[in-house]
Amino acid sequence: MSTSERIGSWIKERKSTFFNGLRIGGSIPDSVVEELLENAVWAPSHGLVQAWQFKVFSEKGLDRFFLEQQEIYKATTSPDKFNEVKYAGFPEKSKRVSHVIAILVRRDPKKRFPKQEDLVSVACAMQNIYLSLQAFGIAGYLSTGDICYQQQMHNFLGLGTEDECIGFFILGIPDDNYVRPPRQRIPAREKTEWIRE
Repeated sequence: MSTSERIGSWIKERKSTFFNGLRIGGSIPDSVVEELLENAVWAPSHGLVQAWQFKVFSEKGLDRFFLEQQEIYKATTSPDKFNEVKYAGFPEKSKRVSHVIAILVRRDPKKRFPKQEDLVSVACAMQNIYLSLQAFGIAGYLSTGDICYQQQMHNFLGLGTEDECIGFFILGIPDDNYVRPPRQRIPAREKTEWIRE
């Protein structure tokens, strides 16, 4: 297999494994999470701003994290959209999760570049985490949504006014019995316009 084929295969095999695909009680060594984060920081960064920051929740920190999510969900969800099963399920998530990494954008204090460039750089760091999972035999996915972007979560994470949380990387051990649904992508040619003159 050529180098280009290996790279293509690695990228195409990247996948999200959600809670129901994680093994109950699975635990990842902290040293593996540290290696994931070391891979993350080699993402592109204009002017080497390196706007990424990570907060890792593990052990009892997981209980604290999911209880905070539960409270934010309750406080910010209108009665007509409130789901009692979803609400009750937050504390149960820590049974399948080994670590949660909050993926944060710490805005460059000097504001040398547009904020969008900091966001894009941190998104690239997050992709480095995704691409590293398979090498360690672990699984996970990036969790986003309303709770992630609420002011209460912003405060919980100790973020400044111009900082952002772009998501929570949920990590665990894959469940061997989980049957993954097939994945598809629209071919690049259908999303590409070539301009030659």
